[in-house]
Formats: sequence, C-alpha cells, structure tokens
Amino acid sequence: MAVELGPREIRVNTLCPTFIETPMTKPFFEEPGFRERVLANIPLGRLGQIEDLMGPVVFLASPASALVTGSALMVDGGWTAH
Repeated sequence: MAVELGPREIRVNTLCPTFIETPMTKPFFEEPGFRERVLANIPLGRLGQIEDLMGPVVFLASPASALVTGSALMVDGGWTAH
C-alpha cells in the first residue's frame, strides 16, 4: 500500500505492539503460567501499557515522520530482537 499510495502523498505504516495489558486482555494474563511465558519473551521484562503506544502513534501521525512510509514500528519490549 505504501508503494501504491505514496504518489498521492499518503503514508502507510504499521504499529507492532507486544502484549498490551487492557481490561480485554486481563483474563488471558490470569491464566496460570500465561503471563510468565509472555514475560519470558520480552527482554524489558514487562507487559505493554496503552501509554506505551501513545508516543509511537503521535510520531507516526506527526510531521516528524514525514519521510516514513512502508515501515513497521516495533513496540514490543525487545520480543523480536530475540
């Protein structure tokens, strides 16, 4: 999409978060062992919070990312760095 829409000055990016703690995901983290398995894959050692996504979203929506398109911004605490 970034290639197709770029000539129209439309930027296309994606935000790739890790597990985010929300009321909707709370039941999953209450399952025995699930939280520990997830945290074992996040080098920063914590689940994501909604606030962790705010900065990256503002960046992608702002002029600061004017030349960014076709990118995937990893906000995963290092999960994909493994």
